[in-house]
Amino acid sequence: MTETKSESTMTVRSKHCKTLARLSRIAEQFLDQDETSGKRKDDEMMALLQRCLDILETYRDECKKLKTREGRLSQDELYETYESAYVYYKIVHNTVLNKVPNLKQFQVVKKQTNTNDRQLMEIYNMLVKSLLNDEKIGQIKAFLKENSKPDVEMVLNTGSTISSSHLQQLIDSHNDSTLLIDLRQRGEFSKLHINAKNVICIEPISFKAQYTDLEIEKKSLITSPKEEIGLFRARDTFKFIVLYTSEDKESHSRSFDLQQQAILLDLLINHSFAKPLNANTRVYVLKAGFSNWVSEGRQCIGEEHHGTYTNGATFPELTFSIGGSLKVRQDIQEQPPLLSNGAYLSASSASSSPHLSPSNHYSRLNRSTQYPQTPQLTAGSNGAHYPGPLLPIDNAVSPMANHIPKLRAPRVFTADNEAIVPVKMNDLSKPPSQAIPPLPKFPSRESSPALGSANKYDLDFAVGLENMGNSCYINCIVQCLLGTHELTNIFLNKSYERHINMNSRLGSKGVLAKYFAKLTHSMYQNASHKLNEKGKPVQPMEFKMACGTINSLFRESGQQDCQEFCQFLLDGLHEDLNQCGGNPPLKELSDEAEKMREKLSLRIASSIEWERFLTTDFSVIVDLFQGQYASQLRCQVCGLTSTTYQPFSVLSVPVPHAKSCNIIDCFKEFTKVEKLETDEQWSCPRCKKKQPSTKKLTITRLPRNLIIHLKRFDNMMNKNNVFVKYPFTLDLTPYWANDFDGRLPPGVTEELPTRGQSPPFNYKLYGIASHVGSLYGGHYTSYVDKGPKRGWCYFDDTSFRPVRNATECITPNAYVLFYHRVYQV
Repeated sequence: MTETKSESTMTVRSKHCKTLARLSRIAEQFLDQDETSGKRKDDEMMALLQRCLDILETYRDECKKLKTREGRLSQDELYETYESAYVYYKIVHNTVLNKVPNLKQFQVVKKQTNTNDRQLMEIYNMLVKSLLNDEKIGQIKAFLKENSKPDVEMVLNTGSTISSSHLQQLIDSHNDSTLLIDLRQRGEFSKLHINAKNVICIEPISFKAQYTDLEIEKKSLITSPKEEIGLFRARDTFKFIVLYTSEDKESHSRSFDLQQQAILLDLLINHSFAKPLNANTRVYVLKAGFSNWVSEGRQCIGEEHHGTYTNGATFPELTFSIGGSLKVRQDIQEQPPLLSNGAYLSASSASSSPHLSPSNHYSRLNRSTQYPQTPQLTAGSNGAHYPGPLLPIDNAVSPMANHIPKLRAPRVFTADNEAIVPVKMNDLSKPPSQAIPPLPKFPSRESSPALGSANKYDLDFAVGLENMGNSCYINCIVQCLLGTHELTNIFLNKSYERHINMNSRLGSKGVLAKYFAKLTHSMYQNASHKLNEKGKPVQPMEFKMACGTINSLFRESGQQDCQEFCQFLLDGLHEDLNQCGGNPPLKELSDEAEKMREKLSLRIASSIEWERFLTTDFSVIVDLFQGQYASQLRCQVCGLTSTTYQPFSVLSVPVPHAKSCNIIDCFKEFTKVEKLETDEQWSCPRCKKKQPSTKKLTITRLPRNLIIHLKRFDNMMNKNNVFVKYPFTLDLTPYWANDFDGRLPPGVTEELPTRGQSPPFNYKLYGIASHVGSLYGGHYTSYVDKGPKRGWCYFDDTSFRPVRNATECITPNAYVLFYHRVYQV
């Protein structure tokens, strides 16, 4: 390899190695000068991979030279060998993890639709694995860092912009004395930020122009980690302070973020009264922001996942820091099933793995710790029509609850995994130190108030929603969810406010709940309560912006998956209203306790697990929408089983590939025994090795309101458009675990709460979200049952109308179904 003249041609060798920053620039210059633009587009990836293979081999030769001849090399030869090895590695690294994934051809090849594509991906994955498993590069970097002299410092006036390459040089040479301030939402920062020793996040919405440096510390950083607060307090001790924000041209908040960046820059330079900066401290702004830093493939890291992400694939975090970086998020590749749409599930698991529960799902969504000030909600013209106070859940027993024998309580496990024998009833419903508060009583759909009744709402109101640019995925879910009378009622009468938990670890401090309430009120006030009038459509802009603040996926104007939004909304409302959201997470069961649980019937074990779950997740959303399923692995050699219990609020069921099917076929597919492929086999603890094994999902708890997602998209985003026929009344009793055989564990003294889990389980259809088109394009509409007066209505953004016939809402485009449990069919 030939270096550029400006960097390499020397007659007298320096007594020091070149710096890592300088060597990284040499690698970048090589890539700039060696473009493969002359190749045909369909040959470009192969040419790049072939070049990487050749250079990787040269790199290994240099490493071999260092290993076998290090003691016999002169100092100049030793330095040159370390330098060239690092540059060779950097070229391969930047090509494989940055350049190749940005090729248009790569997006086609990674689908592996033919033999040639599969071969290319095998080569690509081999190169990635070689980079990640290389142990020598850490030693090479350490040697170069120890034997190099920092380059002459750039002379820039404080307040100037700094390029990505210059910032990389600062990090490489002055990591200890450089402070980076990330001016983005906390959720974005947690997912991915610049990899440096001293980085803090100050959200742009957390300070105003008139703030002082002390107010930034006391107010803006009030919920920040102690380490970040400490770094900001020590800001006067740093030699360099660099501010950066996203500067993504596609972002709606770009102008606001840049304005806040300028405010903070001025504050640090001219208004640091509590702690003036050192005269030698230089404050810079990163030119073109974080989005440009990422696009250049520079060092990034995610705090939550400790993994490295590069254009659609995630790899374990490297144990060394290198000039270019792996970039992007972890939750795409290494945590199947993918929450958004199952796109990265394996073929065998895609057919049977439902979405994860709020307790382990919502924690992956983008969240912020500071939010814009929420406008006060006004009662409007109906402010006087509020129902009475909420009643404990014990008073809201279902009509059949008093007639069904309850299971007696088995031995239960506390949060510390200790078995308690005997156990009392109140110990189960309110575990020690983590009491479960009461839930409100909700009216049933059958007893919904009539229009104009005193202190009641017309819960069957109808009004259109404006499309805010591909926001039909939001509109259809909102219409369906507001068909849930119990949910609509608590947001109209404001009783939800009593349940907002500001200490909920995963909540938004009530922001999502309040904006959802505001939208509900607006829709109610704009709706016409006369059958022949349609009212004024509502613009859900503020609600959409609130969702985008919490999860950047919903910030932009692109089309999203409506069931993913439904999951996000229910999880977000749950966390805002989670009465136990501040409790510590549950500890894992001990091996002994888990073995004991495996001996119990699913009916008993699932009830125990539900009581444990309620000690950390207890809200009206749980009471209204959450169920539970068991996932059981079984070794086909020795028969050992391992069962986990997962809560769900949206149940995803596979759609069989057939000319036609019904919803029961989907449940049969969901609950069938699945034989695991060789690479997915369970590592049996008893056999102490991977063995042929099976997996079976069983529904152990059915909720009051069951939301069913028909999984129409496969791993390659192909849509299964088969007509899934679904009834107005659905009996799911055969799919509910009813295996209690009378055997109880020792020490049982009293009954275990059934919490509504008494058969039969009959459901009445009240909402359908339908989809026409592909995942990345198309349109969402909805059908909602608006009660005996209005009947079924079809909603298409701003417009709505009664259905044309009794079966119009049984549509082949159905995507998400909403069912309400009924007790009299």
